[in-house]
Amino acid sequence: MLYRTLVSACVNVPVIGQGTWKFGENPATAGQEIEALRFGIAQGMSLLDTAEEYAKGGSERIVGQAIEGMRDEVFLVTKVSARNCSYEGVLQAAEASLERLKTSYIDLYLQHWPSDTYEVAETMEAMAQLVRTGMIKHVGVSNFSVKLMEQAQAALGDIPLACNQVAYHLNDRHIELEIWPYCREHGILVMGYSPFGYAPHVFGKPGFPAAGTPERELLEAIGAKYGKTAYQVALNWAIRLDGLISIPKAVKPEHLLDNVRSIGWELEAEDLERIELAFPR
Repeated sequence: MLYRTLVSACVNVPVIGQGTWKFGENPATAGQEIEALRFGIAQGMSLLDTAEEYAKGGSERIVGQAIEGMRDEVFLVTKVSARNCSYEGVLQAAEASLERLKTSYIDLYLQHWPSDTYEVAETMEAMAQLVRTGMIKHVGVSNFSVKLMEQAQAALGDIPLACNQVAYHLNDRHIELEIWPYCREHGILVMGYSPFGYAPHVFGKPGFPAAGTPERELLEAIGAKYGKTAYQVALNWAIRLDGLISIPKAVKPEHLLDNVRSIGWELEAEDLERIELAFPR
């Protein structure tokens, strides 16, 4: 496994972790989801990302069951909902997440979305308190602009802002303009979600290039050069940036293995240029 450093804490995390959005929604698939997470951990994808909003806490329960007996082997990330971002709301949400996750601490705790109700300073004050009590190890945010990251760091004082989790894939490269350069300069890890694009039926936004499209044919042609799939090319491209990791979601073992095989090789400059032309910022 390839690792990147959570610079502010000198902690190494795998460049590819495991996302868990939609996990815990269907009791019939709970066993499969638990086994998928354990299989992924065994392949080195030991960073697990979840949130209290996912399946109304169901995803955290799945993760809690999956890591039972191996807590020290994983880097656990979860998020507080924007609606719970008051000072007391954050403290209570963290306690509830810890209970669902069956653990005494969270490695990285994120504010899931900017809040329209609570100021960043109030939320970060609670985050700092959680660090002081040992309930969380590191503080991060998700879907934050540069301006909001600056506010968060100012409120945290000497506690470093460790991470910003944002969408990043071939059809959504906006973070390259301001967010990624700012994070790189300030030692903030970027955690990219949805590396294969969005689910169009859910978000109404671009998903992975459909079979037969020029974009898909390009990815397949590049993949053939390296003995890789179009999806592996897309994931390899997504983690090419310094200080960035990705958290694809997978349930089937073959898909988890495909994700692992997306690393350990590099796209040549000419192929990166072809991708740049096909998927401009």
